Amino acid sequence: KISAENAALRSEITQLRKTIVGKVEETHAITVLKEELAAITKDKEGLKERLIALRRAGKRDSDTLQTEARLQEITQEVEKLRGESAELEVRLKAEMNARKKLHNALQDVKGKIRVFCRIRPASKVELEQRSRVVVTSLDDYSVVVDTRTGQKSFNFDSVFGPTSTQDQVFEDSSQLVRSFLDGYNVCVFAYGQTGSGKTYTMQGTKDHPGLTPKVIKEVFVRLEELRGTASWELSVSMLELYMDNIVDLLAAPKDPRKAQSSLPLDIREDVRGGVYVANAVVNFAETEEELHRVLKQGLLNRKVGRTDMNEESSRSHLVITLTISLYNKTTDARTTSKFSLIDLAGSERVSKAGTSAKQMNEAKSINKSLTALGDVISSLANATASSKSFIPYRNNKLTMLMKDSLGGNAKTLMFVNVSPVEYNVEESIMSLSYATRVKSITNESVKNVESKDIMVLREKFRAVAEERDHLRRIVESSGIVVEEHETEAVSYTHLTLPTIYSV
Repeated sequence: KISAENAALRSEITQLRKTIVGKVEETHAITVLKEELAAITKDKEGLKERLIALRRAGKRDSDTLQTEARLQEITQEVEKLRGESAELEVRLKAEMNARKKLHNALQDVKGKIRVFCRIRPASKVELEQRSRVVVTSLDDYSVVVDTRTGQKSFNFDSVFGPTSTQDQVFEDSSQLVRSFLDGYNVCVFAYGQTGSGKTYTMQGTKDHPGLTPKVIKEVFVRLEELRGTASWELSVSMLELYMDNIVDLLAAPKDPRKAQSSLPLDIREDVRGGVYVANAVVNFAETEEELHRVLKQGLLNRKVGRTDMNEESSRSHLVITLTISLYNKTTDARTTSKFSLIDLAGSERVSKAGTSAKQMNEAKSINKSLTALGDVISSLANATASSKSFIPYRNNKLTMLMKDSLGGNAKTLMFVNVSPVEYNVEESIMSLSYATRVKSITNESVKNVESKDIMVLREKFRAVAEERDHLRRIVESSGIVVEEHETEAVSYTHLTLPTIYSV
């Protein structure tokens, strides 16, 4: 089925490329029209000035009448050219939008990680300091950076300029919600320099919500459409990676002096290669409002701090994971999938950030983890289908958490956020180069679907586990010590075997 869809998409892309060639010619035509329009408008202004001068002189001779007639003729021609130009631009924009949708669909079938670039607006301080804008978007796919040695260009799957809205950004990402509900693991993560707009893109504000609240809203809208034909359980976990330690934001106590938990937060993999964190708190939610309340409380526990680069700089990597178990009453099958929304802490230079001693250590930890992420990306980008290169996922907890999103089984979208001004040009080029490497990585997306037989087997495992736990409590109540021997995997949720106990 995928091969057939792939072939159909390739055919559409081929046809679209032919169409685009024609649209390139139309673009050239628009440029020519605009040049003609500018020249005619200039002539028109000249004629206006001449006519005004003649009228002031009190002349109503044939020369004045000819000038008035010519002015009227040019005015009509200008209006005609404006109409043609506007029509061509509307048609071209429609074709470019169609091309973008088909391109993204093709990349999705190929398993390619898609990369979107977002250029933030210049800040108030930058405008007051008259900082020169050096990062601009040529079109919906291209970014150009002015450097001392000339221009550098970068191409991505989509580019959002400083005037782009949160709705426009989400529109190009919303199809991932459908993949999530269809049973695919999905990951969206934001990367970039401190103060480049990552958290605004992922979380947004009350008046301008970002990807995370928009994804949640879209999930519940689509689930409502399935009501009656499907049943589901939706849960959320919320973790941060701070100073190389995993912190459960949903378990963090109000009193920071109290210990968070005695249970270790271990990063593990299920039999399908999916990554999860054992012992993390999982909260179930039946409504959009309930889920938002959980996330709001978790965000209050996140580590943030002021630096010279950002008033509220994220000092940790944030990982929000939505997990859904959806039973289709029509097909009698169950899918289990997760949607990871990752807001990476910003890369930064200590000399620019102006941080305290504590924040310097935080910056070192952040940069260390991002370097490890860069090593993984480089290894994946250099790997070929025929070679099985070593990928250093285990060098850092961040790369272990993102293993199934980079070169794994998830459908992944990366946002690279950049500053537009010259002061940050080196960091912007590094981020854009980093993102370019990510574009070449291919994931093997797998639909996590279970037949009725597997569901029955899972229930048997669950029943055995409950009986085991009951027997264990009886034995322990008799004063006999039970030693626990853990196998490689323990979670029933992730299709694994039960823990083995011996007395």
